[in-house]
Amino acid sequence: MNAEARRAANREVFASVLGTISAGRFDELAAFMTDDLVFELPYGPAFLPNPIEGLEAWNQMQLMTFQLFSRFTQELLEVHDCVDPDELIAEYRSDAVVARNGNAYRNRYIGVLRFRDGKICAWREYHNPTATEVM
Repeated sequence: MNAEARRAANREVFASVLGTISAGRFDELAAFMTDDLVFELPYGPAFLPNPIEGLEAWNQMQLMTFQLFSRFTQELLEVHDCVDPDELIAEYRSDAVVARNGNAYRNRYIGVLRFRDGKICAWREYHNPTATEVM
């Protein structure tokens, strides 16, 4: 597969991840990740390990996180291709409702993603940590 085809395939993988989240099919997200996934949340809460290493640890974290919401959708805003076709930078936003209090949770994100063999192997996500105050 040439570089442009790999870029397009990787963009589609990440768009599918966001679509799967928006559809509430969180148990299907692991299929898009490698077993040795490294997930970093530089502005994440202190109680989360950072980075989260390995698919199983990440999957447990994401399943627990999404239980905090009665609705959670994400919209891909823009993708910035990198020189390496297996790396991309994505801008996206969330629109969600906190389950315990009904508060709106909206945030903007920048994700730096690396892919291997059509799956995400590294994901560093930057978000506005003050947006979580509604929780």
